[in-house]
Amino acid sequence: MSNPFEEQKTHISAYTADEIQLLGHKLEKKLGPEYLSSRPGPSGQPVHYIAADKVIALANDVFGFNGWSSSIQNIQVDYVDEHPSTNRVNIGISVVVRVTLRDGTFHEDIGYGQIENAKSKGQAFEKTKKEATTDAMKRALRHFGNVLGNCIYDKDYVKKVTKIKVGTGRAWELVDLHRHGDFKEEVEAAAAAAADVAAQVQQKQQKQQRQQSLDQRQPQQGNNSVAPMVTTMPVQNRQAARQAAACRESMRSEEIPAGQTNAEFDDFLGAMDGG
Repeated sequence: MSNPFEEQKTHISAYTADEIQLLGHKLEKKLGPEYLSSRPGPSGQPVHYIAADKVIALANDVFGFNGWSSSIQNIQVDYVDEHPSTNRVNIGISVVVRVTLRDGTFHEDIGYGQIENAKSKGQAFEKTKKEATTDAMKRALRHFGNVLGNCIYDKDYVKKVTKIKVGTGRAWELVDLHRHGDFKEEVEAAAAAAADVAAQVQQKQQKQQRQQSLDQRQPQQGNNSVAPMVTTMPVQNRQAARQAAACRESMRSEEIPAGQTNAEFDDFLGAMDGG
């Protein structure tokens, strides 16, 4: 039987060389703009940060849900001020948190929480302890790499990434929720409806693609009326035609050979002109 007062030894599971390489590749990546939030700073400039839920989700994604843990190493009350007449409370608390990986690697950092004009000491301590602990956990996680928040301290990166427009992302659906067994029919109905919508969208896209393919194969239809054909005679041919016309008029002015009518003489000139 184990001694409940004895400190429990941490189970250590070493990483393989491939796992270390994969972790390093994940940790060195910088975050997309969808992970960043901002709030006004003391000077009016925006201060960028990562919300606690996103940091925890990132840590679970990188290390695995059972590949890391956090523990409070120290809590220090920096000040407690209570107004004598209103009993309003001002409190400031510092917390040190350690984040440990499955192989025993860990990082620690300090976080701070404060509240002013709280209605009660209980409310003040609750708010400041939670705030300081969350702050310390996020600061400890950032020591592992860019993807866990360290990239936010790179001003050039923040300047560039905040200019990227964040898309709407995937639509929020009921099928994404973890539901109680009593709501099984509702979940199945929602899944079926989502599948029907997806099938309709796919059919519409396929129809549009087929129509575009047909449009590309068919020649463009313009006005059905046929425009008269206009031929342009080269410059040299026009000059020859003018010379032939002048010659013909000159020959007309001469005496028509005996035995030829005007029509016969015109046929003769036409043959000379080439038809």
